[in-house]
Amino acid sequence: MNQRPPQQTSSKQARALKHSAVEGLLRGFGVGPGSAEMLEAVELVGGVGGLPVEVPLDRYIALIEWLARRHYMSLPLSEGVRCVGMRMLQGYRQTLLGQIQLKALNLMGPDRLMRKVPDFIGRNSNFGERTVEQLGPRHWRLVFRGIPIAPEFYQGLGEAAFEIMGIKKVNMTFVRKNPEDTDFDIRWE
Repeated sequence: MNQRPPQQTSSKQARALKHSAVEGLLRGFGVGPGSAEMLEAVELVGGVGGLPVEVPLDRYIALIEWLARRHYMSLPLSEGVRCVGMRMLQGYRQTLLGQIQLKALNLMGPDRLMRKVPDFIGRNSNFGERTVEQLGPRHWRLVFRGIPIAPEFYQGLGEAAFEIMGIKKVNMTFVRKNPEDTDFDIRWE
C-alpha cells in the first residue's frame, strides 16, 4: 500500500487548510476580489481585509456548504457539495500552486494520478491521513482517516479530475466509517 505519513497537529496548532484551497474554491465560482460575494466569503473564513493564509477546518467546511447552498440551492446539500468539489478543481487549476501541481493532469493518466492523490490533497492541510491501494486494473481504494470534510466534496473533485483526463465512465463510491473516516472505491473503464 502506498501511504503518506499522517500529518500530526499539536495541541497548539489547530487543523487548518492553506489559502490556495480557499482560493481554488472561490475561483471555481468566479468569486473575484472586491465583489460582494468575496466579502461574504472572507468574513465566513475569518479573514480581515482579505483571505487569511490558513483557514480553520470548520470555517472551510462552512465555506463549502455556503457555496453549495448558494449555487446549487435546488439540490440536496450532499449533491451540492459534490458539485462544489467538481468546480473546485477547475478553480484550483487557476491558482499558482494548482498550475504547478496539476499542469500535466490531462497527460499523467489515471493510475499515476491515483498514486499521487494522497500527496496532492494533503499539501493543502495540516491534518489527516490519506492512503491509496490498487486493487486491480482500473480499480483503486482511497482511504481517508481524520478528515471530516464531506466525502461528496472529494467525490466531485475526483470526478472532475477524471473528466479532465478524458475518462467519462468513472464510478467513485464511498463508505463513511464515521464523521472523519471514509473509504472510497474508484473504478473506471
